[in-house]
Amino acid sequence: MVKTILVVDDDPAVLQSYGRLLRRLGHRVLLSEDSEKVMTDPESLQEIDLLILDQRMPRTSGLALLAGLRRRATAAPGAQGAAGAVPAVILISAFLSQELRVEAIRLGVVEVIEKPIDTAHLLASVRAALSGAACPRAADPLIPS
Repeated sequence: MVKTILVVDDDPAVLQSYGRLLRRLGHRVLLSEDSEKVMTDPESLQEIDLLILDQRMPRTSGLALLAGLRRRATAAPGAQGAAGAVPAVILISAFLSQELRVEAIRLGVVEVIEKPIDTAHLLASVRAALSGAACPRAADPLIPS
């Protein structure tokens, strides 16, 4: 079954690279340089099965975008649960810290991948996230409730 992946990154060259790589899996891949448009367009996540976010972008961070999307989803009429209509999320960052990992897990990110990207690892992570095999850790003692 063909799934849809949305990648949000401010670097056009990186977006094109991810697009070529992810299309190898046979899925539909959408690319966006505009994190603000993804945040403000209520239809930006319709039919999206996986969201891949870059952490450092000029107008916002990947986690701030995700938090905003979650707020928007829970505020929508008929929203169900804290995740609402936000799909599985993979976060990519060159600057990892324990605080970033904790916040990512708190927001339900299925995996945080460090740059430089290992393509085999990224593809395996995408396959796992799309199959439902990847999931955030439910009870991590480092994560405040």
